[in-house]
Amino acid sequence: MDIVEESFTRLFPDAEFGYEAAVSYSGKFKPYNATVRRIGIRLFFSFSHSWMGVSDEIVIGLVQHLLVKILKKKGASTLNMQLYDDFIRGISDVAAVSNDNDEALESSFARVNERYFLGLSEKPNLRWGSGSFRKLASYDYHVNAITISSLFRDAPQHILDYLTYHELLHKKLKFRSSSGMTRHHGAEFRSLERAFEGSVTIDK
Repeated sequence: MDIVEESFTRLFPDAEFGYEAAVSYSGKFKPYNATVRRIGIRLFFSFSHSWMGVSDEIVIGLVQHLLVKILKKKGASTLNMQLYDDFIRGISDVAAVSNDNDEALESSFARVNERYFLGLSEKPNLRWGSGSFRKLASYDYHVNAITISSLFRDAPQHILDYLTYHELLHKKLKFRSSSGMTRHHGAEFRSLERAFEGSVTIDK
């Protein structure tokens, strides 16, 4: 039994595995990323090279998350999925941090960290992204990096700081998974988000 079928069987013990699965590894992905595609009964899993050598029990959790997504089976949850979630949460704490960050982003982090995190937040990697209107900013747990759309290179300081603050909250609070669903903006997150001065006006 290969790892995909094993993952499926643990996830859906009463269901028959009626798929053909293929797993490949690629250097094109960021560390610990993965995708799955479905064509009829065929499932194509692609993993970054960083998954090679990781415990099968954790990889099974990864595959199960992808199966829930591609098969649209909400409500599923297993111990392996919990192991995977814990693994991803922990990666950000040990990922290497570059000292070659943009000065404006460094300054924004320093201001936000001092004012809202008592200077206790460890600095993540700080990057400018593409000029995206769709994704203004993001925090990547896999590589411990905040990426902010380059549209904000010349934005007012408080706007840039708000984006930095929002993403640092993701770094601090991580995420929660329940019944196969991952939640990044829970009640605690929303409450802390409103603590940023002027957040109500900025959100509008």
